[in-house]
Amino acid sequence: MEETIRLATLHSYGILDTPPEPAFDAIAQDAARIFDCQMAVVSFIDGDRQWYKARAGVTGDGVARSASLCRHVIADDAVVAVGDARLDARFRGSPFVLGPPHVRFYAAAPIKALNRARLGTICVFDPMPRDTITPRECRMLSALAARTVELLEHRRWGGTGAQARAG
Repeated sequence: MEETIRLATLHSYGILDTPPEPAFDAIAQDAARIFDCQMAVVSFIDGDRQWYKARAGVTGDGVARSASLCRHVIADDAVVAVGDARLDARFRGSPFVLGPPHVRFYAAAPIKALNRARLGTICVFDPMPRDTITPRECRMLSALAARTVELLEHRRWGGTGAQARAG
């Protein structure tokens, strides 16, 4: 039942398959800069895919949910940080660890809607392993996820979203 509510909440925002928006792009760029990572995405996890609303250093617009590293993050409210994905049982068999982009360091915070449904993630990743992140960095990543929810709410209630244009 939780997955049904999560997906209904995600779809209620009308965010999937929308064109790039500077405010979301800025979150991905800020995440990459703050964590000094080659790659960052603001992503939403639909039923069978992870779709990238914004990205830095990443090509393509998403991946299959079954291959997604972030699918593990939406199972809980906690930030996930892995210093070397090759050593983590959840990630070591992933095609993104075994092949390009050769993810080693990975950190992600769930994007939690106001009803607490976990819609996706803000994540950073890099081909270089590193120490895990500090509690302060966890809070910073969570703050970027909260900023993403603020943007979603703004789109919904009068920002640049389809509902605002229709009214």
